Amino acid sequence: MRCLADAYRADSRADTLLVLLPPAKASLEDLLAQGMVAAVRELGLPLDIMLADVGYQQVMAGTVASTLQQEVILPARQQGYAAIWLAGISLGAFNALHYAAVHGAQLAGIKLLAPYPGTADILQEIRAAGGPQRWAADPDCSMQDERRWWHWLAMSGERAGCPLWLSLAAEDRFAAGQDMLASLLPPAQVRRTAGDHSWPVWREQWQHWLLHGPLSGKRPATMECR
Repeated sequence: MRCLADAYRADSRADTLLVLLPPAKASLEDLLAQGMVAAVRELGLPLDIMLADVGYQQVMAGTVASTLQQEVILPARQQGYAAIWLAGISLGAFNALHYAAVHGAQLAGIKLLAPYPGTADILQEIRAAGGPQRWAADPDCSMQDERRWWHWLAMSGERAGCPLWLSLAAEDRFAAGQDMLASLLPPAQVRRTAGDHSWPVWREQWQHWLLHGPLSGKRPATMECR
């Protein structure tokens, strides 16, 4: 798996690593060109950043969690990072949830930007059962595909210690599934905006979370006064 690293300082390691996963049909260079790394640097947040190219190949092979664990998260732990955050856009958020459902204890938290909520048949299966919590309570519910992370989300005790923040837009083409996902999170950790499923919306959502989310407390005092 291809990765790009961007260090806060060239001569030392930060104590926190932020791993960002791209949306479908986007490259790591697209994340750079769209200013996702620059937004972190402009705020002076003392984070090392890793862009990880997890996509359809790993999804189809069922290796999203194992690939991230072996090639990104475990090496980061061995390097001594005190906290690791995982963020993703659209399919990247879908993949972040795949990882968290298996290895959530490895993470300080997750940021989901406009997550792809899964295939229509699985979403319908969950709705037909009466919603995610009733569906997950059925001992016979399948744990295949994205059902595994839907189960993890629905059973709040399983994700204790791995908080999630969610951004979604009113005109997003995946809004129905995203709304179902939002119903499982504390309202304070869900932000709704206008807009569709596109880079301008994702950039604004990312900027807002960096400014007001849990990592904002890392901003240097001189930056906060601007």
